[in-house]
Amino acid sequence: MKKRILATLLCAVMSLSLLAGCGGSSSSADTNGSSDGDSSAPTDETYTMKMHLSIGETDPVYKSAQFFADTVHEKSNGAITVELYPSSSLGNTADCLEGLSLGICNIVYESIGNLASLTSLANIEAAPYLYSGTDHWRAVWEGEVGQGILQQMGDDCGMVIMGAGLQGIRVMCSNKRIETPADAAGFKLRVPTIPIYLDTWTWLGATPTPLGGSEVFTAIQQGTVNGAENGLTNIASLSWDECTKYIIETKHVYNTDSFIMDKTYFEALPEEYQTIIRDAAVEAGKRCTDLVLEANESIRPEVEAADCEFIETDVTLWQEALDGFLEEKYPDLVSYADQIKAADPT
Repeated sequence: MKKRILATLLCAVMSLSLLAGCGGSSSSADTNGSSDGDSSAPTDETYTMKMHLSIGETDPVYKSAQFFADTVHEKSNGAITVELYPSSSLGNTADCLEGLSLGICNIVYESIGNLASLTSLANIEAAPYLYSGTDHWRAVWEGEVGQGILQQMGDDCGMVIMGAGLQGIRVMCSNKRIETPADAAGFKLRVPTIPIYLDTWTWLGATPTPLGGSEVFTAIQQGTVNGAENGLTNIASLSWDECTKYIIETKHVYNTDSFIMDKTYFEALPEEYQTIIRDAAVEAGKRCTDLVLEANESIRPEVEAADCEFIETDVTLWQEALDGFLEEKYPDLVSYADQIKAADPT
């Protein structure tokens, strides 16, 4: 309730800027930036769209967001300008997702797991050990299975979810050498504030602690937690490798980023612009995956230079330790997990 009140107040304060962001046209526009008349063809209306990102400008995900913005601007002949707001400068992801319907921002480019408070299907993004590798992940999220999941998720949330980019393959950074699930027993591990992460690591016997990303470095230094888990590029960009000794290569979750927009706002745009945005999202997602995989390779020596040792683990031991997890904790996801596993090209 407090978040809704805050969002409403922010909407009132920002109403003038929202109207200005849709200006520069000779036709009238509503507060969501849609023009009067037939939406099937573009008019002389112009649109300024604000995009929320939680990552900073050095992250490969940001580069793919810039590619999206540039592509949309070019293909729309300058009618659409997408402004990027990295490092949560518009607010945290939860508030920005809620603010989409109010026009506080227009696009959220984030992990689809952040929609878990709106639809339980979003938990599929963080379900552990669904993929045999990046080729399998691509086959799912660049293919029919992933697009079907995004469509259903969007319908559940009243949003349009487009494109799919690999944000990262999650590993652990730790001050304790961990090689097997047994080694993780009682380990104080930071996890995101998304329930399935908490449930996964509780199931494995660890002691997970939900914290915001900005709190982790200090929490590790103070011993509140003894490690965290995230994609390698995120670990490095947040300097978590500088306060831990080991990178444990569990590779338990493949994070998926998508472009998320309010459905009413999106469908009020001229159809040609909707197509431009959808196509740009797909291409930017593929660009994101390529950039993240390249960054993983290039950043590994830098992490090792920070005296952080990489520890290989037998992934099958972690998979066995999680047998029955989805069936017991998230039975509604089992059929989707089966579709994902069946899409493995190998």
